[in-house]
Amino acid sequence: MYEKLLQEKDMNDEKLVKLINHNPSKGLSAAIEQYGPLVKTVIVRIIGYDKHQDAEECVSDVFVELWKSIDNYNPDKGLFKNYIISIARHVGLNAYRRKIMKDELIPLDENLEDMDLPDMTNELSRTLNETIIKETINNLPYPDREIFLRRYYLFEPVKEIATSLELSPKAVENKLYRCKAGIREELLNKGIIL
Repeated sequence: MYEKLLQEKDMNDEKLVKLINHNPSKGLSAAIEQYGPLVKTVIVRIIGYDKHQDAEECVSDVFVELWKSIDNYNPDKGLFKNYIISIARHVGLNAYRRKIMKDELIPLDENLEDMDLPDMTNELSRTLNETIIKETINNLPYPDREIFLRRYYLFEPVKEIATSLELSPKAVENKLYRCKAGIREELLNKGIIL
């Protein structure tokens, strides 16, 4: 049965998830073939075009994370493509942060007392705020959610988004403006101070 799935060039998300669950090696190969270029685009936009080796490593990490978290994917909450993009964005941002942290040198004579230790109250608030923000964005209607995610999470240019969704750039800009205003209002209503 899974051999038949492998023969399909672009299998649908449901079949791809089943293949990853039942035959991870072949499923991930199919996912890489189908979504690899998209993942690489997301990674390169985050960490930079000049970091080819880092980008390739991040792309591999994305598919490892996909394999580890495949049970968390819920088709009712969005497209599989968007799930992979969110993993790619997370992996890319972590790689970028690690690079920045590695480049920052800490003086040897720095005392531990002077270091800022994380405030667990702030960490809990940040996690709660992130959950509310994700829910708010996920509740946006199509194509608003698609436009918002592509612009602010994938950093795609307005013209590129407009072309792919067959809209004018002005229409995309208007939708982005309305989305931001709506999200801001909803977040304020839910207690997030911006």
